Amino acid sequence: MTHPGPSAWSELQQALTAAVGQGVGVVFSGVDGDPDRLHPLERAAMGRAIVRRQREYAAGREAARMAMRLIGWPEAPVPSAPDRSPQWPPGLIGSISHTRDACLVLVAPCARFLGIGVDIDMHEPVEPHLWPLICTPAEQAALATWPENERGLAVTRLFSAKEAVFKWQFPLHRRMLDFQHVHIHLAQSNSTFVAHIDQGSDPRVHPHVCTQGKILCRGEHVVSWVITPQDPTEAGLQRQEKPGLNCLTP
Repeated sequence: MTHPGPSAWSELQQALTAAVGQGVGVVFSGVDGDPDRLHPLERAAMGRAIVRRQREYAAGREAARMAMRLIGWPEAPVPSAPDRSPQWPPGLIGSISHTRDACLVLVAPCARFLGIGVDIDMHEPVEPHLWPLICTPAEQAALATWPENERGLAVTRLFSAKEAVFKWQFPLHRRMLDFQHVHIHLAQSNSTFVAHIDQGSDPRVHPHVCTQGKILCRGEHVVSWVITPQDPTEAGLQRQEKPGLNCLTP
């Protein structure tokens, strides 16, 4: 397989930068980072990781610093917490995602944004035997209404959307979710989604947490993201406390 070069990353970066709007630093890169360029605090998280993982990790941290520069923020290390989540510098939030050939980072100031989560995946169909692991019963019922030849890619987009939601909610609730905790309603356009998070037994999570996200399919990749501004009216969001797929209109 031929991996995309710098021009392809630039096109992806420009498309996503335009989609997420002002105030968010967006950086796409490859995954072949240089571990020798890691800050000592970052290098400590590597331990005895294999070389491929070290390079992937380094690529994410290099991209994070580039994203900081894009929003006029001084570069700073992004070490890992004990749970392996990124520890962003004070005043910043961000999200890092990798796929086999790409790294993607979003960074934004806390003064303007409450939460952020991003995922990048290969836009390839998920095999049918994995669908029940990824999809809730309601999602599987909705999937059955799709043309058969489109269902595998639809599950890929569901998977990516859920990963973005996981990363968005974790800094807010510190809750580990699985695929059955999050129900995704994909819009007909495949460019937006609504996510419902089940509370389960965790009292920190409202019984009907609902958020909106977006999806960008470009070439070999699918990118999903959730960004919550400090002022919800900036995004035109209206939260309802009752459950239902239409609590936010994509």
